[in-house]
Amino acid sequence: MVVLVINETAILRKALRRFFELQGYTMIEAGNFGQAYSMAIEYKPQFVLADNLIEATLCLNFFQLLQSIPGMEMTEFVVFTDYDDEFETAASINLKATITKPNILPKMKEHFPDLK
Repeated sequence: MVVLVINETAILRKALRRFFELQGYTMIEAGNFGQAYSMAIEYKPQFVLADNLIEATLCLNFFQLLQSIPGMEMTEFVVFTDYDDEFETAASINLKATITKPNILPKMKEHFPDLK
């Protein structure tokens, strides 16, 4: 399964790459929405994870755009948020989870079981 991680921080992307590879997932990464859009078209990931705000754009708006790409209609999305219940309603996308920062990595196992 392919996971696309969108985050401006290379250190977080590296930590998530290690997590996903150990769990048996293939991870691709992007530092901004432009890169992410190109990768989504090419790889059609099953999961997309992003910070709630990148480049002054809410990730939910970007997720809606990604979900409109042919082949990504069933993609599930995870948002890294700053506050609990920041995204209580996101009916327009397949929201798998919201994870409150800074405790991202401990929560990942709850949402992404080992594939091996």
